[in-house]
Amino acid sequence: MEETNISKIRVQLTNRRERLRHAISHHGAPVQYITLLKEVDTALERIDNHTYGVCDVCHDPIEDDRLMVDPLICVCLDHLNEAQRRSLEEDLDLAHKIQKTMLPSKNLELDGWDFYYHYEPAGAVSGDYCDIISDGKSTYFLLGDVSGKGIAASMLMSHIHALFHSMIPLKLKVDRLVAQINRLMCESSPSSHYTTLLCIKAERDGKIEICNAGHLPLLVSKNSSLLKFDSTGMPLGLFCSADYTVSYSMLEKGDYFVLYSDGLTEATSNEEEYGVERLSKVISENDGLTSKELTEIILIDVYEFLSGSPKRDDLTIMVIKKR
Repeated sequence: MEETNISKIRVQLTNRRERLRHAISHHGAPVQYITLLKEVDTALERIDNHTYGVCDVCHDPIEDDRLMVDPLICVCLDHLNEAQRRSLEEDLDLAHKIQKTMLPSKNLELDGWDFYYHYEPAGAVSGDYCDIISDGKSTYFLLGDVSGKGIAASMLMSHIHALFHSMIPLKLKVDRLVAQINRLMCESSPSSHYTTLLCIKAERDGKIEICNAGHLPLLVSKNSSLLKFDSTGMPLGLFCSADYTVSYSMLEKGDYFVLYSDGLTEATSNEEEYGVERLSKVISENDGLTSKELTEIILIDVYEFLSGSPKRDDLTIMVIKKR
């Protein structure tokens, strides 16, 4: 685990210890308080003697994402006892259900736009962020990809979801909106985690504003020609003072744009990646379809490409078409 993250965990544990001591001094010493205080003290001792994050059973490193969620764990996944394994499964099931409630509705029309998406976690939970938010005048189409996998990535995804839902009603300019989200993430997230993001603000008349923060190219089909809008800014969460720029396009009825995560373009079969170029070819050859039909054609093609090879990453596709 990186030294920066260990330092943050030390601060978290120290604060937890002080709160426990305060609770014990004011409310007595119930057994659960004493037990928890001993676990916190033990974790801090491990940090001091450089054994923190090492499994008590096999002495291999414990998974970083689990430590970021629960800094008191002392065994890796392979050596959980039955009760711990059952508890983890219940937590993952609950996290999966909560994450599903954060997803937007599918196959809808909103403010002059028809859209459809496919959201497929690689495991129980996903680090992909997929959202559609209307402020009553404009519609925001958002797709992000949190670095890492597992519970920690899914928690950061939930954090980003909350930030955008609280900030979009302020009606900031798109570049300012993304810059503010970036600053808030820098101040509240581990430095080892960052998020690439596409933020598209779409107007009823067809105007779109595009902010690409370190994400894969936005693909825009305009008058049957395919355009690419590459990244022009840093991923969110790396540098608090990062600046972001906005690109513009005007779409007519029948034009559309496609957002996707690297679980699509980096899908690998026989050491070959699916890639942006193959995706672009599929889009160009299927012009005129509905947003749902195009999404399904892309999925058919990527699974034909994989031809049974395992999918190793979260996969998200979003297609938005001007009505």
